[in-house]
Amino acid sequence: MVDRKIFFVANSESIHTSKWVDYFVDRGYDVYLATFALVNNTKCKNIFYLSSNGVSKRGGNYYYFLKIFELSKIFREIKPNIINAHYSYSLGFIALLALKLSKIETTYSVVCHGSDILDVPFGFFEKINKFVLKNSDKVFAVSNQIKDKLEELNIEMNKIFVGQYGLDNTLKENSYLIKDIDILSNRAYNSNSNIELLLESLAIKKDIEKLKVVFILPTITENNLQKLKEKYPYIEFYSDIEYSKMMNLIMRSKIYISATKSDGTALSLLEAMLYGAVPLISNIISNRSWILDGVNGYLFNGKEDFLTKLNLILSLNENQIEDLQYINKKLITCKATYKNQMKKIEEFIQ
Repeated sequence: MVDRKIFFVANSESIHTSKWVDYFVDRGYDVYLATFALVNNTKCKNIFYLSSNGVSKRGGNYYYFLKIFELSKIFREIKPNIINAHYSYSLGFIALLALKLSKIETTYSVVCHGSDILDVPFGFFEKINKFVLKNSDKVFAVSNQIKDKLEELNIEMNKIFVGQYGLDNTLKENSYLIKDIDILSNRAYNSNSNIELLLESLAIKKDIEKLKVVFILPTITENNLQKLKEKYPYIEFYSDIEYSKMMNLIMRSKIYISATKSDGTALSLLEAMLYGAVPLISNIISNRSWILDGVNGYLFNGKEDFLTKLNLILSLNENQIEDLQYINKKLITCKATYKNQMKKIEEFIQ
């Protein structure tokens, strides 16, 4: 049992939140969670549901501001030793304003997941980010690309932790053996994910109909999903699906593709590396932190390069793929094991 109170302000439905919250519950902290979501997928029992409206994954959750006074009152009652908020200009901003109103003494930290720093809607949100980050005691950046952006915002480097919370690296039996999905993509459906580049590239590939291709597109509307199904009938599309089903699809995949323009460390990339899918991903800073082109995956620039390297991967023999899988398994074990990463986070967050 740890005689410390930690209070999270985050989306209780998110796998990212559950990874953080569950670790501290298991460690014996007195854990609290405030959320605008309607479902709790964490182990936390001390939960405050701030609204019945739920969370729109496509943004526009401006009603959050109406709950600042309620959240500040909760902070005063609980008096947590640590407050940790997820996503800088949204819940990070709300939590910081509530903290200032509460006038309690605590350690405040914010987790920057990627889009909140690298893909802000317009300039006003960057000013909010700067305010939140400057007033945070600790800042968590899930990739070097985010860290570089924080440096541009003149955030002190000594209060920044760079790293993802990691994965449980215990491979399920036969996780490399049943590979009946040739190509898989698992990214949110937004402009930063560049989904259309992937779809348009695959559409001009010869014999694409002979490959089993799957796209998981969280945040896509039902209308847009139907349009994609009609336009690309040879591709299987999914919107939001259960985490266990998503993991089953990843474990069955031979190639993982992503064309994001900017990113944190994508959890789906780490999962693909762990479970033996060959990464074929955009040549951006955060991806270069994990993939050395031609060694443990492939980086591409544009459609032509994507197709060239896709054909190259499809021509790899079994020994070449096993060598690549071995490197990625070792890399995840060394750099992204869940318990090791969370222990570092725990020490830093105090």
